[in-house]
Amino acid sequence: MIGMKLARSLIVPAFVAISLPTSAQVSQSGPAQRHILETTAQLIGISSEIDQLQKLSGSTAQADRWRILWLHQHISEQVMAASLQVDATIAQIDNEIATCNEIRGYLSDRRDRVVSRANLLSSLVGGSVSAVSSGLGLSADLSKPSNAVGVASGAFSTGFALIGIHERNGGIMSFDFPANMLAEFFDRPTLPNSTYPQIVWNFLNEGSPNLPAGVTRKQNLLQTWVQVKRIDSLQSKEIDYLTSQPSEMLKLSIDDYEDRAAMLQDVRARISYLKRDLGTLLTSLPPVADGP
Repeated sequence: MIGMKLARSLIVPAFVAISLPTSAQVSQSGPAQRHILETTAQLIGISSEIDQLQKLSGSTAQADRWRILWLHQHISEQVMAASLQVDATIAQIDNEIATCNEIRGYLSDRRDRVVSRANLLSSLVGGSVSAVSSGLGLSADLSKPSNAVGVASGAFSTGFALIGIHERNGGIMSFDFPANMLAEFFDRPTLPNSTYPQIVWNFLNEGSPNLPAGVTRKQNLLQTWVQVKRIDSLQSKEIDYLTSQPSEMLKLSIDDYEDRAAMLQDVRARISYLKRDLGTLLTSLPPVADGP
């Protein structure tokens, strides 16, 4: 009896932990909600347990009530396990995004400093030499030196402008962080800590009521990246830089880091919907009837 009370007490925290994120979501209704419930139950392997729970709900027999309580506990544990896998995946993605943003910020700051110095030197040197040229031009006997100094002024300004243009794309730097969470999307070699849990990967390879028939979440992401020019095509050379790992020693540019972080944000957003679906599943369960 004490064990069953403990089991009942565990249901409540699990329920709260999973269902809280759903409060900010727009409620689903009708066929869309049924589709979410069915696919989510199949995804985490509890379809038969939910069917049993639905059949036993409302029963007042003591044996059935114990069975209902056990089913609630088992389903809650499976949902919690799936939710923790989602959290772990998002955490790995967040770490890779943070590293990309940090390196991109460093390269951007360094580029901005070089461009600013080039612009400042162009103004100072160009202005100073132009002033000397103008001063020399006041004397008719110094017209040739004045013209020469004027040409030098233009050359200095042009040179510094070329330096600014050359540095506008910033420098390049290897991505040494041990993660490449985009690799599996493009069938590239993945690091051991960058593979998706089977539940999460199956979720990404499923369709959604919000997508056209026959299009999975993964396919939709790939199509979106091509449309918004994150990559030119699914055979683009850019993919090597977006899925690189430290051993390859590839040098990534500011644009590469920006695209990599943005694409990881897209993946993170799609995976987060699984948390919503898990919450919807839990809140749809019939309640455990109070004892006599």
